[in-house]
Amino acid sequence: QGWVNGAPALGWETTLAFLIMPVILVVLQSVTMQVLQPPVDEDATKEERETLERSQTILKFLPLLIGFFALQVPAGLTIYWFTSNIFTLTQSLAVRAYFSANPPQIELPDYWDTALKNENFENMTPEDRRKATEAGIRVGPSFDDLVDESRFHCLIERRSIREETEAWKRVTQLRQE
Repeated sequence: QGWVNGAPALGWETTLAFLIMPVILVVLQSVTMQVLQPPVDEDATKEERETLERSQTILKFLPLLIGFFALQVPAGLTIYWFTSNIFTLTQSLAVRAYFSANPPQIELPDYWDTALKNENFENMTPEDRRKATEAGIRVGPSFDDLVDESRFHCLIERRSIREETEAWKRVTQLRQE
C-alpha cells in the first residue's frame, strides 16, 4: 500500500529525504551524548559506579528513541532537533576548548582547609566565619547540636502560670476551708 510500480508514492527523492533526517539525527544525537558525557569520578564508590553504568546503558538507547519519534512527527521538528543538537554540541565544545586553553585561577581563602576538614571552627575569625557561611560552607555547630546543648545545659526557672489566676485562687481557698 502506498507503492506505485515498485516505487513509493512520494517518489524516491522525497522518501529518502524524509527517511535520511531521522538517521542523521540518531547519529548526531549519539555523538553529542558521547562528547557531553562527564568523565567517570575516580572517587566514586562501587555502588555509584554501577548506577552510572546502568544509566549509561539506558541512555545509549535514547538516540534510537529520538529517531523513532523523528519518523512520527513533522519534518520541521526533526530539523529543529537536528539544529538544536548542532548548536549544543558546538557551544559545549567551544566552552571546553576555551577553559582548557584558559584555565581559571581560583584562589581559595585561608579558612577553606579548616572548613573542608570540619575542624574546630572556633579558631576562625568572625569575618572568616561570615565569608564561609556566605560561600555555603557550614561553620559551627548544627541545629541539632544546639538543641542537644540547650536540653542539657539550660535551666529556666519560672513560677507556675496557674498561681496567678483567679480560678487557682478560688481552688486554693476552697481547699483551705
